[in-house]
Amino acid sequence: MRNDEKIDIQLTDGSEEDLTAEELAQQHYNTALRYINIAEHMKQFEDQDKYYHRAIKYLRLARPYMEVRPLLRDLRKKKYTARAEGKIALYEEACQIRDKAATPNDYYSAQTVFDRIHRHELKHKIPKRKVSEELYERLSHCADSEQQAIECGQMAAQKAAEMKRHSLFMSLAVIAVIIALLAFSRTTAFYQCAGAALSFIGDHETAWHCYQRVYERTGDSDAYEDYQEQRYQAAVAAEDSTDEDTMEAVYTSFYTLARDNYKDSAEHLIDIEKESIRQTEELGDIVTFANLNWRVLEKQDGQALLIKDESISDIAFQTEDETADWENSFARKWLNSNFLDENFCDTEIAALKDTNVTAEDNPVYGTDGGNDTIDKVYLLSSSEASRYHDILHGTKTCWWLRTPGASKGSMSFVYPDKTVMNYGYDCTDDTFSIKPVIWVDISE
Repeated sequence: MRNDEKIDIQLTDGSEEDLTAEELAQQHYNTALRYINIAEHMKQFEDQDKYYHRAIKYLRLARPYMEVRPLLRDLRKKKYTARAEGKIALYEEACQIRDKAATPNDYYSAQTVFDRIHRHELKHKIPKRKVSEELYERLSHCADSEQQAIECGQMAAQKAAEMKRHSLFMSLAVIAVIIALLAFSRTTAFYQCAGAALSFIGDHETAWHCYQRVYERTGDSDAYEDYQEQRYQAAVAAEDSTDEDTMEAVYTSFYTLARDNYKDSAEHLIDIEKESIRQTEELGDIVTFANLNWRVLEKQDGQALLIKDESISDIAFQTEDETADWENSFARKWLNSNFLDENFCDTEIAALKDTNVTAEDNPVYGTDGGNDTIDKVYLLSSSEASRYHDILHGTKTCWWLRTPGASKGSMSFVYPDKTVMNYGYDCTDDTFSIKPVIWVDISE
């Protein structure tokens, strides 16, 4: 049941069987008045038209017994006037929607309103004599609602096609811009601009990568200076991080910059290295020093004894024409010159202790170990290798000790399973490896 039918029932509720003709006429009259009241509160002209029509119907039923002709004339005038004014207002609304339309949906909205007007016109004509001449004149300008609906549909289709073409054009334009940006992003100018912008906003980490790319492509000294400065700033900013990966990147940056003696990078580097060693909890822990991995053999009095974790392979202890002892060995000369110069910066070398290295005789065969030396880098002796046996780890190759072997021209060594071989082996054999040892000052 429709809502308007419910209203109709409610307005006419009550038994008509016990009413006289006059009473029934009065009831119809009252119902008509109520419909008039409802009509005047309706917002849409179609609803007004409907309830005015019902009011007229009930007034006609009351007419034989009541004088309702003046009210009927007035009501018919209201009905047609409301119908005409409603159509005009709706037509103007549709025209506004059409004129302001920016999308196909806007045109479809206007088309819907014009269709609504046209459907109502087909069922509810407005005779010229029922409304004023002025109103009928205005209404005549709204008589093309059917044609307007058709045109709005056509304009919606045209707009949709236009937007599709525009969308295609914009897509092609975006693709072209992306291609251009990709091409530009591979140019040196892009990295130069990006580096400047990133450094301005404080993203030094990404900025130094950009300047590095510029320098690699151009070799420009200014770009290299910018690269150094941005890398330095990035490392300083992240120096207090607790993230392991971040600190590894910070360490690498300071190590690289320290090799160029850039600002106080070497001081930052040695501070990080010392703190790392101080933070170790157990002997045998691995630390980084001079960008190499070392194992902690001992810590005492603000100093730490470190042994290189990975052996340096294919190193002969001595050349054929030299004496087989630590003092005159090729290994000692190489460790305290080439090895130091290639891996350590000045601040790291300054942190190394000048160690009194004892020339230990062979503990089994009594072979003379030669003279004591003072070195920053040296090798373990047979007794020291035995002392630190539990801390040392197995290796893939044998590695030299500084203690002589059983005979002249041989040197003791450590087998891959950590067994100390005091009998020794030919000191000129270059298939062996060495494991450097250093004492580092780790005091604050």
